[in-house]
Amino acid sequence: MLKFGPDFPGASHQLDGQDRPISDAYAMHQYYLQVVPTEYKHLDDTTIRSNQYSVTEHTRHVAPGSNRGLPGVFFFYEVSALHVQLEEYREGWIRFLTSVCAIVGGVFTVGGMLDRYVYTKTSELGGGAVGGVGMKSPSSAGVLG
Repeated sequence: MLKFGPDFPGASHQLDGQDRPISDAYAMHQYYLQVVPTEYKHLDDTTIRSNQYSVTEHTRHVAPGSNRGLPGVFFFYEVSALHVQLEEYREGWIRFLTSVCAIVGGVFTVGGMLDRYVYTKTSELGGGAVGGVGMKSPSSAGVLG
């Protein structure tokens, strides 16, 4: 396990569980690691200072006597000028209620648009309202006449 500092929630290490069997005795394996300082702040204001990293891997064959490098495994480290800050936080009840209202409002809006579309299309095809409401048919003269 390759890591640069203590673990924090959500941390992932790219080289964990990786195996690289060597089949070429004259291969040059190069790993370029970009190390990024990271600060993780918990809800209780405790802070973990650690590092994350990203890896780029290159492998190439080095012919013996070619003077183009040596076979082996090489690690190159670069510390990033950027600093990552992660912070846990909780959304309040007001935020939750606002989100629920937004969802309900969106459902009513889409339902109204769908109802208007169906009403318009039905009116165009049938010449009146859906189900005969508001339509006067010749056979329904009524009691008076």
